[in-house]
Amino acid sequence: MNQKPAATALICDIQRFSIHDGPGIRTTVFFKGCNLRCLWCQNPEAMKFENELVFSEERCILCGECQSACPNGAIIINDHPHINRESCKGQFACSLVCPSKALESAAKQYSVTELVTELLKDIDYYGPEGGVTLSGGEPMLKTGFLTELLPVLKEKKIHVAVETCGYFDWEKAEPLLKIVDLVLFDIKAVTKELHERLTGRDNALIHDNLGKIIEAGIPHLVRIPVVPGMNDSEEELEAVALFLKDAGESSVHLIPYHRMWESKLKKLHVTIKPLGIASLGEEELKKKAEIFGRKGFEVIFQA
Repeated sequence: MNQKPAATALICDIQRFSIHDGPGIRTTVFFKGCNLRCLWCQNPEAMKFENELVFSEERCILCGECQSACPNGAIIINDHPHINRESCKGQFACSLVCPSKALESAAKQYSVTELVTELLKDIDYYGPEGGVTLSGGEPMLKTGFLTELLPVLKEKKIHVAVETCGYFDWEKAEPLLKIVDLVLFDIKAVTKELHERLTGRDNALIHDNLGKIIEAGIPHLVRIPVVPGMNDSEEELEAVALFLKDAGESSVHLIPYHRMWESKLKKLHVTIKPLGIASLGEEELKKKAEIFGRKGFEVIFQA
């Protein structure tokens, strides 16, 4: 009888001692692959579903090992290195021989057992509030993997939070969402045309899934990344507040925009570009919060 192969997942990073991805001290797991293309994606290395090459040119020592190792002739080194991304087939022979770690794969394949082993290393730090947060990318697209992972974490009495953009198949995700402890649900915009322009996708499925989470009584927190000039107009935030009010929400978490993601872009082969916009100051963010406060919302801030 054929045995079902163990589930695996591409994971970009396991971030320890995180304090912004749910309550307490947490270990955040960044799964690779997302079906949105947000113009300000904080983790562009997690956008594509397939693994990819990350090139940190500042680390390159021009040794030429990668050029010799590449089976596709995608790397040329003269006075500086050049990678022909169209020729690169993602075989990562170059990264295996790079002595300075200038070339690396964006993600590593983990089995459930391997990931649990890593997460249990931090269990003594979680305390009564902390735990594990599944992020990405979009973790709710990895339902096969999570079906094996979540029961193990719950058996260990680990608090599990999930960060999601809400664009997933409810039928597959529902059984998993009902056993996690907290869903951190990100709303990018509620106006259909604006959402499509900012993320490349319609938001009907997102709205539908949020409604189902509320109806099912699944513990959740709605979060809004506040991106200057993108989704922070008074008209849009008013629309978000009305939408959430109608859905029965009473609190919202505003997340200020940061530019740290832009430094990653030159290391990847992606279509999104740096926005070149500054973060909102504390006073500006408070003014945005007043829009929700006037509608009776409790507003949570994140530094």
